[in-house]
Amino acid sequence: MHFLKRSTASLLAILGASCIQSTYADDHGPYNYDGVRNVARNPIVPRQSTQNFYPVTGPTSNGTVVVRQEIRELQKDSTLWTLYILALDFMQYTNQTEMLSWYQVAGIHGEPYAPWDNVQPGPGLDNSGYCHHVSILFPTWHRPYLALFEQVMYNLVQEIASMWPAGSVQDRYVAAGKNFRIPYWDWAAVPSDNSSVLPHIVQDSPSISVDGPAGTQMIANPLFTYQFKPVDPKAFIYSPYNEQTFVLRYPNNDTASAYSQNDLVARQLDNNAATFRSRLYNLFGAYHNYSTFSNTGWYPDNTDADYDSIEGVHDQIHALVGSGGHMSVTDYSAFDPLFMLHHANIDRLFAMWQVINPDSYVVPTAATADTYNFRTGDTLDSQSILTPFHDTSGNYWNSDTARDTHTFGYSYPETNGGSDVDVKDQVLKAINALYGDKTTNGTDGNNTPQRREAVVNHREWIVNLKADKHALNGSFFVHIFLGDFGSDPTGWSFEPNLVGTWAVLDKFNTANAPNKPVSGTIPLTGVLSKLVLANELQSLDPDVVQPYLTANLKYRVTLLNDTEVGNGDVSSLSVTVISAPVVPPQTDSELPSWGATVVHMDITTTN
Repeated sequence: MHFLKRSTASLLAILGASCIQSTYADDHGPYNYDGVRNVARNPIVPRQSTQNFYPVTGPTSNGTVVVRQEIRELQKDSTLWTLYILALDFMQYTNQTEMLSWYQVAGIHGEPYAPWDNVQPGPGLDNSGYCHHVSILFPTWHRPYLALFEQVMYNLVQEIASMWPAGSVQDRYVAAGKNFRIPYWDWAAVPSDNSSVLPHIVQDSPSISVDGPAGTQMIANPLFTYQFKPVDPKAFIYSPYNEQTFVLRYPNNDTASAYSQNDLVARQLDNNAATFRSRLYNLFGAYHNYSTFSNTGWYPDNTDADYDSIEGVHDQIHALVGSGGHMSVTDYSAFDPLFMLHHANIDRLFAMWQVINPDSYVVPTAATADTYNFRTGDTLDSQSILTPFHDTSGNYWNSDTARDTHTFGYSYPETNGGSDVDVKDQVLKAINALYGDKTTNGTDGNNTPQRREAVVNHREWIVNLKADKHALNGSFFVHIFLGDFGSDPTGWSFEPNLVGTWAVLDKFNTANAPNKPVSGTIPLTGVLSKLVLANELQSLDPDVVQPYLTANLKYRVTLLNDTEVGNGDVSSLSVTVISAPVVPPQTDSELPSWGATVVHMDITTTN
């Protein structure tokens, strides 16, 4: 069973959200191109006469490689931003029956479990979907998926740019459109304006003003939600999703009239932001094996140093954004406009990791779950087909052919560079600047040189978590606290003493699915370092930290509707504390050097 999260927000917040709710159906609509020319929202699928497939190439702009920008950076370019918003709008209002519509492209990821580009499921695999999760192919499958989305968006941008009247304005849009690439959302970096991790454009208003080829209009904000046209209860069979006509984030209830609570999404993300950065910094510094880095699966040869993964951080974002809404349901998540922004960032982080770990990649590994074209137990390797994505020859993409982002015509700010650029050095500097530990930079109060020295030469402290994927037959949270917290589980996501929230992201149809263990981490070092700097701890040494953790470290489990689950009711859950000596980098072109991990305590039975 899947559960929705309910809020105890103030009356003011409820009234504000109610106003937003009323505009979902009343005020939203697509951009009106009337007066420009006849616009049919059913883009023709280009096919050569000899093809019976749709080739996924990414943008085809003379083989050039263009940088994908962070969404806040893209927003600063009014020309590209206008094209991006209009292309999103066009795609979302394309008829759901068209294969390049928002509905059909999003549906590749899960529901409605329909063949795309006529790629049929294997016998008995009809209810599995194409996407790979808890899989060695998790990072690589999503790369051509993003390339397909970018390709559709790029082609729409070219079409829309040409709709302005001939002249200098049209020339400006056409020239800008040639350099269009989809943006990413870096949810781990500290925003330059110290605003929320969740960009204002995706949360503030269901409507947006856009100055298109037919003039300035107020349209439905295509980053705020997606409207099903209509929702198909035969495809979305689980309540209340079979009745909700809009994609929701942190819905206030489980009815057809529910509305999103983006303000609470932002608060949850901000309260976990330090955890996002620490997890990424640890992954870049300590995880040099693709098998462990790539996915949440727990394998027989894993060690106490192998609990985290890029998929694990990915799951945390999905669950906190959705909180019972579409983004927190694997089968429905791609319909949320944040999905592609989020996954473009996951792909970026993967590309950065590839630069500093060029020799580690996909190795043969057994599939832990069924997909549309693979069964549990099948061996997956770098030649395994990434269905339903064809290349120009009609073959399917695989992890080897999709290894380089340049193949699809894009790079990222950190991975972009010519022959005179040391890309590895560039990536390492970016990792340190964006995600490195900032707790030793201050000089206030007791933050003396001696205090800072006690932090700089430190051990890294981490909570390791592991549980069966389907332990509760649905997604769930494990909240980690260091200090006191309230008794009301509806407030646990917002507690000041919350260190971080681990998320197990599940899907619906798990009755016959193998219940394999998954794992993740919540780093403790950032919080402990602040205690050292405040003179509340003398150091990060085990004889100091372990007694403190014994007295103060707690965890609680909830469903996505904030229903508390007894700690002892998740029999497969383990919560242990480890540490490792870490030598800090000497320059901004290095990462920390990690020593051997030590297990200190198991708090599963003591909380």
